Amino acid sequence: MQTIFRNSLLGFVLFWLCVSYATATSQGAIDLDIKQVDGKPAVCLPISDDAGSDPVQIRRVGVSRATGNVSPAVTYWELEVPGSSPPTYLKRGECLVYGQAVAGAVVHTPAKPLDVNKYYSVSIMPAGNRGPVYSSAFCVLKQADGGIRIAVPGREQNPCGSLGF
Repeated sequence: MQTIFRNSLLGFVLFWLCVSYATATSQGAIDLDIKQVDGKPAVCLPISDDAGSDPVQIRRVGVSRATGNVSPAVTYWELEVPGSSPPTYLKRGECLVYGQAVAGAVVHTPAKPLDVNKYYSVSIMPAGNRGPVYSSAFCVLKQADGGIRIAVPGREQNPCGSLGF
């Protein structure tokens, strides 16, 4: 009985510490700038934001797409810069192009072809506790000439229409 009580108390204390830490360090995501480079989306750090104007050390980058209300998201590109690799920084205003090689990064999911008329979410997570997550959304639209255009919800009046998943 004493062991059960001790383990329960220890579990509660650890849970409380984790929740307190997450609450204290959490901030809302900061919007990335989305551009188009050679027909691919490029995610760019804003020149300045609530986290300042210093470069951001990258830990993880991911692009995913929700496939339905209850379905899991499908990862289209994901990489991680492990702590054992030399740090990789993204300067303010600098961009990462979809599928771009990043020095020292481990590619967990190689870039897959993007589907037209679909929404995607993209995130850059900084290393350690050095700031908020950067994220945004975009969609891929097919042009009349057969090319594609990267559109950003919020910047344009509903650019992706009622495209869902």
